[in-house]
Amino acid sequence: MMEEVVKYLYEIPRFARTGGLCQTQERLRLLGNPEKSFHYIHVAGTNGKGSVCAYMEAALRRMGFKTGLFTSPHLIRINERIRIGNEEISDEAFIRAFHRVKELIDRQMTEGIPHPTFFEFIYLMAMCAFEEAGIAYGVIETGLGGRLDLTNAVEKPDLTVITSISLDHTAILGDTVEKIASEKAGIIKPHVPLVYLARTNSVSHVIEDQARSQESPVFPVRTEWIQDVCVREGRLSFAYQCPYFEKYDIILNTGGIYQAENASLALTGLEVMFGDRFRDSILAGIESMQWAGRMEPVAQNVYVDGAHNDDGIQKLVESVNMAFSGKDIYLVFAVAEDKDYQEMARHLSQIKGLKGVIVTEINNGRRRDFHEVMEDFKKNWHGIIQGTYNVSEAIVTGQEWKGQDGILICTGSLYLVGHVKEILGGI
Repeated sequence: MMEEVVKYLYEIPRFARTGGLCQTQERLRLLGNPEKSFHYIHVAGTNGKGSVCAYMEAALRRMGFKTGLFTSPHLIRINERIRIGNEEISDEAFIRAFHRVKELIDRQMTEGIPHPTFFEFIYLMAMCAFEEAGIAYGVIETGLGGRLDLTNAVEKPDLTVITSISLDHTAILGDTVEKIASEKAGIIKPHVPLVYLARTNSVSHVIEDQARSQESPVFPVRTEWIQDVCVREGRLSFAYQCPYFEKYDIILNTGGIYQAENASLALTGLEVMFGDRFRDSILAGIESMQWAGRMEPVAQNVYVDGAHNDDGIQKLVESVNMAFSGKDIYLVFAVAEDKDYQEMARHLSQIKGLKGVIVTEINNGRRRDFHEVMEDFKKNWHGIIQGTYNVSEAIVTGQEWKGQDGILICTGSLYLVGHVKEILGGI
């Protein structure tokens, strides 16, 4: 039965015609407004939104609340997109949610209403599953954008969070960071508190203008408030000092220095919601969180990271240079066809200790030919570069190259991360 359900979902066109937010809101109403049965935390941004969601969910769980987490994409199993109490939704609960939504869709299609997209179908399922499970707090990650994203069908969330903004999906969201910020800021709701990453003035102006128009309390997280960043033995430590509350000293289960910003956003959001009532639990939850696909160890000295745009790759390079200083570094890299792989290759070429690059291809219709990507690496770096269609072959070669003491990093696409995890099975 589960195989049939998954097959049905995968056969839905990725970008099918949709009735937009109004259609999603009507479907939620016909389902009994399951999204109103719990406290809804809404997170948008270009990079880091999945991590912020995961940090917040872990902290809420440590605080004693029953939680739901909706993120995308999944790495291996579709169930990963809907988590209840930090567990992937069971096949049985997944099937129940599927049939509840499909019964509605079948009725609507007889009335000439178009079938929802894959993403809308899964989102509706998540809301139904969360209601059935009786969660107290749901942490919801947007899909592509914000303003028109179907997760934005919620009427009044408890909190909105906007993570880092950079150029990605420019054909859909706009060709400047200001335009993209405007789309992401579309999740801001009247009088609902907003926490956002204030990295650049131009983006901050766009977001704060939108917040003022909605009379929403605003809590920027400024990068200069994150201090004393250090990576030791795969764990990131830093101090977070802001005007809103007392200083935090934090140690995370990751070597990715970009997670300092994401953890700070999550921490600030929860402080805004709860004040100092759960301070110890918030910190303990954030420090305990482990998020798949972000500087994640999957074998001895083999790491996967889902960085898939220029900004994410730059942060990865900073992390690798800090965490593995003095080590020989090898890369397995694959990228989707709609990404700016030239800039990604240029930044990856700046990894200190880089000794070899293997370019491969993600196993879906959005793959970029590895020959093209190899040429851009060759323009920026003059070490050993190989290419292969086969991800398994790329991993085997990378492990041979790194030997006992080198480091292998697999990056460029979350689809690649999922494939590598399937091959190696984790540690």
